[in-house]
Amino acid sequence: MLPRLLVLQCALALALVSSGCATSSRGLARQSAEPDYCVPAQSLRDDSARGLDVEAPLPESPGLQGRFTRQDLLLAHAAGVLVPLEVLARLTPGTDTQAQRDALLRDIELRLLLFSTTLSSVSAELECEARRTAQMASLLDAKETRRQTLLTVSSIVVGALTTTVTAISNDDRANDIIDITGGAVGAGLGLAALFSSPSLDFEHPRNLLADIWRQPAHSADFPASLWFVLSHKDFSNAQRYPIRHNVRARWVASGYVEETGGDAPYFGRGGRYTLDALQTRANMLGELQAAVRLIHQNLQVLLTKLVTVSRQGD
Repeated sequence: MLPRLLVLQCALALALVSSGCATSSRGLARQSAEPDYCVPAQSLRDDSARGLDVEAPLPESPGLQGRFTRQDLLLAHAAGVLVPLEVLARLTPGTDTQAQRDALLRDIELRLLLFSTTLSSVSAELECEARRTAQMASLLDAKETRRQTLLTVSSIVVGALTTTVTAISNDDRANDIIDITGGAVGAGLGLAALFSSPSLDFEHPRNLLADIWRQPAHSADFPASLWFVLSHKDFSNAQRYPIRHNVRARWVASGYVEETGGDAPYFGRGGRYTLDALQTRANMLGELQAAVRLIHQNLQVLLTKLVTVSRQGD
């Protein structure tokens, strides 16, 4: 009778663990049911920027080279304002050219505003996806914490029950069986807590990390103007490699992924993620977002010089 009681109590403890984990898994599945949550509702392509080629030489701009650096001119080329800037630089001050100057400045302003909103849009999408990933990591961590707690409590219950039953039993043979059974169950619960690796299915059909890893000449997900900047080495600090190359290199150097890790779920449409993998993906998205946002500094320098040029014509 006593061994049967012990087995019944152990089975109840394991059932509690299983039911708790199953409930958490269903909740996590519901949370990850919106893989397109961060995808823009409307995808707009700027056809004027689709022909940008990193390998093509920068158009000659003699009237601008004395006022702007090569990086300024490359950014102007990416934003589509290089030609109107050249026309503006050739205009001589006077009332007859003021209307044309104002029109050119409005065109340049609108195009730079479009480029700025492009940076902000991509940055917002990366931040949204990073937060979605971090939220799933937090939920999975909470699920594992709950599971560890249940396993620990169950192990304590089994140990206490084993001690109690053997203390009140006078049957040495039964006590041996109870000790062995209780020890085995307790060890099993301990091993389950030690070697558990929770995971979940996490989908991301639109994946901005993919092109950074694969380094294509043209990107299907990034706007062409932004991809031009990310792909040109002149925009990096050392100007040896492009920004996209440096971001990828940092991922490898940080241990997020191996150099040959192209088959990792980070760069596909999704897959089975562990807690560590979710945290890694969130970190990679955060680093890419920072790289995109820093391009605003280059834009600020160009705008500052443009203000100076526009004042000279007043």
